[in-house]
Amino acid sequence: MEKAVSNHSPFQGFWVWKVSSLPKVQVFLWQCCHQSIPTREVLAARGMDIETLCPLCRSAPETIMHLLRDCPSSKDFWNSSPPPPVDPDCFYGSNLMDWLKLNCHSSHCSPIHNIDWKIIFPIGIWNLWLHRNAVVFNNGRTRGSVRTNTISQAMEFAFLGLNMQHPASRHITLVKWTKPPLNWYKVNSDGSSLGNPGLAGAGGLIRDATGKWIKGYARAIGVTTSVAAELWALRDGIRLCIALKLQAVVFELDAKLVVDMLKKEDRSSNSNDNLVEDCKRGLKEIPMVLVQHCYRESNRCADALARLGAHLPQDFVVFLDPPLEVSPFLDADATDTLFNRSVAAVSSV
Repeated sequence: MEKAVSNHSPFQGFWVWKVSSLPKVQVFLWQCCHQSIPTREVLAARGMDIETLCPLCRSAPETIMHLLRDCPSSKDFWNSSPPPPVDPDCFYGSNLMDWLKLNCHSSHCSPIHNIDWKIIFPIGIWNLWLHRNAVVFNNGRTRGSVRTNTISQAMEFAFLGLNMQHPASRHITLVKWTKPPLNWYKVNSDGSSLGNPGLAGAGGLIRDATGKWIKGYARAIGVTTSVAAELWALRDGIRLCIALKLQAVVFELDAKLVVDMLKKEDRSSNSNDNLVEDCKRGLKEIPMVLVQHCYRESNRCADALARLGAHLPQDFVVFLDPPLEVSPFLDADATDTLFNRSVAAVSSV
């Protein structure tokens, strides 16, 4: 078992609150540093009459270090392609506190979408802990592999969460929904996930150059991430446009990460890869296409349909007429209602 932190020596783990990660992961790191993660060895040391063997490998006591690094299942995760951009002797030879700090402060960049290792690592140990709990308490039923979940969450944090930690000067701008050009149609789509992952829905609508409702749609997805929900919503909108044989379509969504995914030519290796590729193939079937990001204030109709989709009794619905939940937002768009939006100020330098 790792040596416990002495009550008389100053605690050296305050750095965890500056780690580039989610708050729940920072708390988990804090608990690791305090030897407070309830592994079997930790619980036994606190007086519980409990078997100390690791429930995953059954070959060694389940210490925090064993669970997060030395267990064969953990080593399989860390050594998966690509391996940690840290010297192997240092990665597998250091004690718990040094190991956590070294990797959380690493300046290396992982080949995985060029995401910093200091972002991937803490999310990785968090998912190892979740996987262990699923095996122990949920009969081994897990939602995706540790690697898939880690990469997906690290990508999402790198593109969305990290920018929120560095607030720039901001100003208020006025936002409204705008009609597509003459002879074009516009699809607004959105995904809704009540948690990440959580119960999710997708939805969207098609309007013509006058702002007239053509069709709407909503889908019940089940439990998934917000990015996957956004991709489902876009995919359904693309397929509906193909079925209607529309020739010129603007696709507008408020998830910039998804817009960026569609602009990349190379095929990524993450849990949403198939959805991204399906969207790309569908877009090629429409003669004239524009995919663009919008602010959520101008995407409220699609948001209402996505929220409706999360609670549908059936998998997928196409609306010939606007549902009641969408009507107030349609009216606001039709009357060019303006909404305040706080945006980062752009430097003139």
